[in-house]
Amino acid sequence: MTTNFDKLIDRRVYPTQKWNRADLRQFFGSEEVLPFWIADMDFPAPAAVLEALRKRVDHGIFGYEYKKDSYFAAITGWYKTRHGWNLRREQIQFGPGVLASLAILISQHSEAGEGVIVQPPVFFEFKQVIRKNGRKLVKNPLILADGRYRMDFADLEAKAADPRNKLLILCNPHNPIGRVWAREELAQVDEICRRHHVRVIADEIHGDIVYPPHRYTPFASLSDAAAGNAFILFSPAKTFNLAGMVDGMAAIANESDRRLYDQFVDRYQVNRNNVFTAVAVETAYREGGPWLDELLAYLWQNVAFTGQFLAENVPQVKLIEPEGSYLVWLDFRELGLDVKELQTFLAQEAGLALNAGHWFGREGAGFARMNVAVPRQLLEEAMGRLEKAVSRLEHS
Repeated sequence: MTTNFDKLIDRRVYPTQKWNRADLRQFFGSEEVLPFWIADMDFPAPAAVLEALRKRVDHGIFGYEYKKDSYFAAITGWYKTRHGWNLRREQIQFGPGVLASLAILISQHSEAGEGVIVQPPVFFEFKQVIRKNGRKLVKNPLILADGRYRMDFADLEAKAADPRNKLLILCNPHNPIGRVWAREELAQVDEICRRHHVRVIADEIHGDIVYPPHRYTPFASLSDAAAGNAFILFSPAKTFNLAGMVDGMAAIANESDRRLYDQFVDRYQVNRNNVFTAVAVETAYREGGPWLDELLAYLWQNVAFTGQFLAENVPQVKLIEPEGSYLVWLDFRELGLDVKELQTFLAQEAGLALNAGHWFGREGAGFARMNVAVPRQLLEEAMGRLEKAVSRLEHS
């Protein structure tokens, strides 16, 4: 392994949300908690990206630029080579971020008061975007059985059959539970949604972070019909730890949908280019493969360490083993704490900043999300803190 993922880097040098003392104090009541909440990594970006950015800085002129042919070729080549998706250049649209694109699509393909289906426990920002756009949140809760989540297709059928529900937000891979939906599952979602005229918005930002033998299937790769009924949101932000400097991208196969989206970003002037973004994205997709392979091996070792440590030392806490993403879903229900008690216990007793499970919907009560994209030393410290806190709780 040529990348040293064990190296500790002080992120408090800059106003980083994950490590910011004021944010930790606001959300967790203490500046001393170890942060494992925000979904970015405590690793440097690929060396090739850093070198390309230095070279661009050395040029010294940062005027108006456009995206080169090689930029688009890097994106489409990445998805073709790694995921078998024939993404075409003309399908790619841009926005300030994935959530911005999500908001645009919700506003364009539903009316105020109409329903948007989500599958909780799911990324909490979906709910906020839906409600801020005046739409109705419609839940199709996932089912947890024998330590693994699955979709409730009967309930999805019922929700999709309601003509007031116009959209489904599909999280693929799913945040926070870590499921990488199989092709057969996605095909069933596609069949239900197309039959009931429900459009699919697939958030696939975690698509590159998948552990063997599982494989990420881009929703649009199912068929031309599936692609025509869907909007695929993606970005190199999670893959290469570039969340603070890259765009969100939307793959829109339907030409009229594409024109509609393009009119919006043009009207509000949110399609401007950033010279550093262009360099980072192109270089990451063109040269970042070996770095990603090393990262995935390191992340899986962290996942395996977490699961083994809990099983051997804190059996009251269960790891829902992830198939993808660097976010793990921990089951604390055996501790017998209510929502507020668990939140207080994790922050004040264990000294850990984790995302409380109820943030992801009431279906997440008793759980918490933990980011394991950190040097092993930090993860070991976190597990040690948790073990001691649970021991004190059991003996109190």
